[in-house]
Amino acid sequence: MAAPSSSSSPPAAPRLAAGDRREALLDVTRDLVHEVGPGRITMGVVADRAAVTRALVYKHFGNRDELLVALYRREARRLDREMRARVAAAPDGFEPKLRALVGATLEAADEHGPFFAPLRDVRADREVRRDQRARDRRTVGFFAELAERDFGIDERTARSVVSVVLSGIRALLPQLRSRPGAAEQRFLVDTYVEMTIGGLQRLAARDR
Repeated sequence: MAAPSSSSSPPAAPRLAAGDRREALLDVTRDLVHEVGPGRITMGVVADRAAVTRALVYKHFGNRDELLVALYRREARRLDREMRARVAAAPDGFEPKLRALVGATLEAADEHGPFFAPLRDVRADREVRRDQRARDRRTVGFFAELAERDFGIDERTARSVVSVVLSGIRALLPQLRSRPGAAEQRFLVDTYVEMTIGGLQRLAARDR
């Protein structure tokens, strides 16, 4: 699909506060990523679509890479909030919370993968990696505390197990892509959760 033309002069965009303008530019960039991919995005294309000057885009973002990184970080934070809400809404306990997380991860990969996949190069950015590490640490800590409480295992074992379990969720994605559908997703979630619970129960019995 061709990138939007810059030959015409669209109506001028309304004046916005700085924070609102930045968000509006990110919204425009998000739409363009869906339409033409990040490789076709330039500061000029974003300015044309947003009906503002290039100078205004540069006022908020130093260059195209900075713009794409800001977009990736915003959308990743938004997705993280959605997934945390899913986990929070699940019944109390390690098993239902893990079931909610695994299900939400598989659904997010299907729904949001087409957006995040083209931005793969952005993930190498230092700020993006820092954000992801912070989210990973928070999630490991949350589930490790549940594992300690529900299975009576020590903190070191709980954190080690949870780290392995959470990193392994990504291994389910190729299986779901090869056999997409709700039934396969339920099978993968059930299998993964039951395998995890069985392992934790054996570790708890060993420690006793």
